[in-house]
Amino acid sequence: MGEDKNFSSVLNPVRRLHHDLDLAEYHARSELSAHNLMDVEVSPAYADYKKKNPQAPNDAMIMGTLIHEATEDPEAFHKKYAQGPDVKLNTKSGKEQWEIFQEVSEDKIPLRHHQFLTAEACSEAAWKHPEAKLFLENSVKEVSGFGQVLRTPVKARPDLDCADFSNDLVDIKSRQLGKGSRDAWLKDFFNYKTYIQAGLQIEVWRQLDYEVNGYYYILTETEPPYQVNVLPLDQEWIDISIGMVTRAVIKWEKYLGDGKPEGYGRNQKNLEVAEWMRRKLEWP
Repeated sequence: MGEDKNFSSVLNPVRRLHHDLDLAEYHARSELSAHNLMDVEVSPAYADYKKKNPQAPNDAMIMGTLIHEATEDPEAFHKKYAQGPDVKLNTKSGKEQWEIFQEVSEDKIPLRHHQFLTAEACSEAAWKHPEAKLFLENSVKEVSGFGQVLRTPVKARPDLDCADFSNDLVDIKSRQLGKGSRDAWLKDFFNYKTYIQAGLQIEVWRQLDYEVNGYYYILTETEPPYQVNVLPLDQEWIDISIGMVTRAVIKWEKYLGDGKPEGYGRNQKNLEVAEWMRRKLEWP
């Protein structure tokens, strides 16, 4: 296998924890993240391109980040952001009011009226939920961990590190109305390969000598009545998640070792008729 600079560790030492790493700096580092490995499962070439050409955050991503910040630390959220007026920016009056608001916001970051209220409502709902509150009160937030899977440096950043409290890691997810239910989450958890994120976080924390036994999701719906659900992964999912991390890394390292071939590779298998397709294609 040919050597590639992406195999070379940039960490000294490889495995370490960082409590004060800015989020932008974390994203800019070269180690592979869970999202990179999710993209590898689509195609290593696709993952390589996306890592070199990061997507600008869209409105949904920005809203998710605000909900995370408000939920993890409500006090810090209110110090950082200012609530904007309820105006329409496509009108002259609305634009004028918004400009005035920006001027008087001083050192706070101005947020649209609905952004601030939604983040605040989701935060209040999470802190009212007894299980979510327990994790929120007894956790270290946004700790960055660095490790190595096979020959590949990796990074992970759990929302809530409860390893010293309950031997658990916790992830906060904002969800659309009705999507915080167990069945709805399990479907998206599988389809979007979110298990890779859980597996990588657990693997890195264990490499750092933490005893991580459980992994939980705090799901907060972004519309009234702002329902909250706290769901744990069972042991089988935890084992599968860690295994899927290794599988993705193997694919990545093979891609690098093969000289970064374009596309999905050669000598593809024949398209087969899946059983569910066969059933749908049967004559009456």
